[in-house]
Amino acid sequence: MEGYFSAVRKMEHTVMFPSLLREVSLDEHDGGLQADLGEGDLYESYTLLKSIKQMAEGGLLSVATQTSPIAPGLKEQKGQEGADLEGLFCYHVSGLYRVLTRLTERAKTVTSRYNQIMGQINHSEVSLGW
Repeated sequence: MEGYFSAVRKMEHTVMFPSLLREVSLDEHDGGLQADLGEGDLYESYTLLKSIKQMAEGGLLSVATQTSPIAPGLKEQKGQEGADLEGLFCYHVSGLYRVLTRLTERAKTVTSRYNQIMGQINHSEVSLGW
């Protein structure tokens, strides 16, 4: 989880102009990330990653009290608490790990692509100055 928070913090500190990410799609070399998180642009990824970080920092209590697609699942799990707790724990931790790994990769991709965009802008300004 710390890797995810670190990658998002780096993304937040790097991306000074999020609007530059609008209508910028992922490259083909980014594998299944686009399929995992939808067809949106990098700006949508940026805002999604920030909102998930805020939600994770707030904890499950804030998620359970909000109206979200996650909240009904939490209510269903309360009825299953008498079931195999160790199995449920392992299942959810492994799922969380897979999701956080994908989100960390996405945060690193957004940061990298933003740096590329800024490099292109800086290169264009240098070329125009000559």
